[in-house]
Amino acid sequence: MLSLYKSLKFIFRHLLPKRSRYTVARAFARMVIFMNRPRRQLLLSNLTPLVGLPRAQELAPVLLGNFSMTAVDFFCPRSSVVKSIKEENTQVIEKSWRKTRRVILVTAHIGNWELGISYLVHKGFSVAGVYAPYREDNVVRWILAHRNQDVEWIPASRGAAQASIDALRRGRLLGMVGDIPFGEKGRRVTIAGKSARLPLGPWAIAIRAEATVLPSFIIRESPGRYRVIIHDPIMPPTEGSFRSQMETMQEAYRAHLEKYLLKYPEQWGVLQPFWEKPDKTTP
Repeated sequence: MLSLYKSLKFIFRHLLPKRSRYTVARAFARMVIFMNRPRRQLLLSNLTPLVGLPRAQELAPVLLGNFSMTAVDFFCPRSSVVKSIKEENTQVIEKSWRKTRRVILVTAHIGNWELGISYLVHKGFSVAGVYAPYREDNVVRWILAHRNQDVEWIPASRGAAQASIDALRRGRLLGMVGDIPFGEKGRRVTIAGKSARLPLGPWAIAIRAEATVLPSFIIRESPGRYRVIIHDPIMPPTEGSFRSQMETMQEAYRAHLEKYLLKYPEQWGVLQPFWEKPDKTTP
C-alpha cells in the first residue's frame, strides 16, 4: 500500500503540470468509482440517508473527486492555497483564546479538513493536532512526515486525552475531528433521521481542560479555493453529570455537523461505513 501511495505522489508531484493535478485527480476518482464496486457501494450507503439513492449515485464520483483533490493539496502543497483561504467569523478564534487561553477547534471530514491546522499556523497560533493512526506503522510515519512540522501531533491512542489537555494548558490551540469515533465506541446520535455514533473524546477533553470549543469547517468553493467558517463557541456546562455535560456539548456540535452534511454531502470525505446498522439496539 505504501508503494502505491508513493507512486501516486511521484506522478502528481513530479510528472503532472500543476494546472492538471485537480483534473487528473477527479478523473482518477471516477475510474475508481466505476471499477471498484465495494468502494462505490460504501459511498452510496453513506450518502443515501442524506440525499436519497438517485442523488447519491450522482454524487459518489464527485465526492471521491473532492477527496482526491484534498489528497493533492496534502501531498503536493502550495503556500498560495492557505494564503488565499476566505474567512468567515474567524475573529472568534483570537477572542476565545484571549478569554480562556484554552481553545479546541472541532471539525469534520468535510471539505479540506487537513488544511485547518496549516491555516492556524499561518495565522501565527501555536497548534496541536490529534490524528488517527493507521494499522501500518510505515504508512503512519510517511503520512505524518507530510503534516505541518510546526505542529505538536498527538496520535488518537492511549494517552491522547491527557496529551491534548497538556497541550491546551501550554496555550496551544487544539484541532481535532468530531465525526468519527477513533479508538472509542462513541455515542449514538440521530443525523438526518438515521443513527450514527459520534466520538465523545473532544467533549471529555474540553470539560476536563475547561476549554472553549469552536465548531470549524473548511469548505471547498472550487478546486484549490476554500472558505474557513468558525461558529460561535460551545462552552463546557457548569451543571449536571460529566456524561450529561459531554452530551450537551456534543449535541450542539451535532446540529452543525448535520447542517453541513445536508448542504455539502459531496464534500464529506468519510471512506468507511458511517451509519449504524438497523439491528444495533444497545445504547
